[in-house]
Amino acid sequence: MNLFGTDGIRGVANDDLTPEMAFKLGLALGLYVVPGGRVGVAKDTRTSGDMLEAAVVAGLCASGCRAVTFGVLTTPGLSYLIRELGLDGGVMISASHNPGEFNGLKVFGSTGRKIDDSLEEKISAFILSDGKCGGRPTGNSVGRVTRAEGEVSRYVEFLAGIPSVSFSGLKVIVDCANGATGQVARQVWEKLGAHVKTINSDGDGEKINCRCGSTHPETLAAKMKDESFDVGFAHDGDGDRCIAVNPSGGVEDGDRILGVMAKDMKERGRLKGNTVVGTVMSNLGLELYLTSLGIRFVRTAVGDRYVLDEMDRGGYSLGGEQSGHIIFRDIAPAGDGIMTSLLLTEVLVRKGAMLQDLTAGIPSIPQVLVNVPVRDKNRAMESAALKMELGKARSQFGGRGRVFVRPSGTEPVIRVMVEAPEVEMAHEWARRIAEVIRSTETRENVGERTE
Repeated sequence: MNLFGTDGIRGVANDDLTPEMAFKLGLALGLYVVPGGRVGVAKDTRTSGDMLEAAVVAGLCASGCRAVTFGVLTTPGLSYLIRELGLDGGVMISASHNPGEFNGLKVFGSTGRKIDDSLEEKISAFILSDGKCGGRPTGNSVGRVTRAEGEVSRYVEFLAGIPSVSFSGLKVIVDCANGATGQVARQVWEKLGAHVKTINSDGDGEKINCRCGSTHPETLAAKMKDESFDVGFAHDGDGDRCIAVNPSGGVEDGDRILGVMAKDMKERGRLKGNTVVGTVMSNLGLELYLTSLGIRFVRTAVGDRYVLDEMDRGGYSLGGEQSGHIIFRDIAPAGDGIMTSLLLTEVLVRKGAMLQDLTAGIPSIPQVLVNVPVRDKNRAMESAALKMELGKARSQFGGRGRVFVRPSGTEPVIRVMVEAPEVEMAHEWARRIAEVIRSTETRENVGERTE
């Protein structure tokens, strides 16, 4: 059994994600993956981060590894510092966009990329075992800890060096989701000359992603309407996502950001393979827009690792997800929310345009996303009633819409996505499909959440 979902091991901290599991993960890394190596460890602002960090570090040291701790840092920041400092791997303690009671363990190799399935399965097997193993080091051979919080400044300098234009005089607002970007976002924007205001940036882990950040861009949109800014950006708890908001309060998701960046990169001869990689959840409007520009669009399964795998196979330079997880492969092997905001702003400055001007030509097919909480995702997905309802929906759409249902890799929910020619039709079929999924559940008071 592989405990890793689409983005690490996730669960409610100290319940189904325990410090014992975190200890075993650290131990397995040191014994079987990077024996005697140096492993970076970072966390977002969640209350449970300290507990899980201590457990991971203890496991690494028990294996003979040297743990290098960075404190609060974004996931892409850890990926960068692994490469920059020549570390042998890393563990990010974060549940990304999930609510504060959740946490997660993401594992990276020496290249700053997430480890492959075979290593995930090896670590999972050890975590699920009794944990007994021979050959643990003793005496002076056990691992030590190096605290390297000061190295985060390297990451700030790296980000500030990405744009090729000045942001002097630009008014920017950034929603840091009470997460890890609050540590660096202001520093980066100020270094580039922008007038920046940050909100939800005090690092209060009890409020991480709570009615703020990339999963709740309406909070930032309201601020944009109340005050005068040129552009706004919302990140998630660990900083790998970016959702943009234009001056009138209009939300521009990852699909629309991809559309703007693809057009600009094609014009400048930087869109390798004349191809953009998205996922099965990407809006059909993005695909139609790219096709009109003569750009090929390739879809993968949901998850940044699958997007990156496809980019590697084809040598492509741009890919991402509707959630705002955008990868610029020629710059970094990981999605970076702050990097995305900087590169998008560079396009605005070079073209002398407002964001809504650049996204105006990107159609948005009515799309409804519904999350249906379940106890058993596999049972729900195998329901004969669900398969019958999906068949009815696809038959009615007749190629004019799409229906996609999948188990979440990060939460105990089934995600339902419906695209249809009319928004009312999309809502109606999403409701019907969600009701069928609920019918397979016996848990009381199960509700739905529409994003």
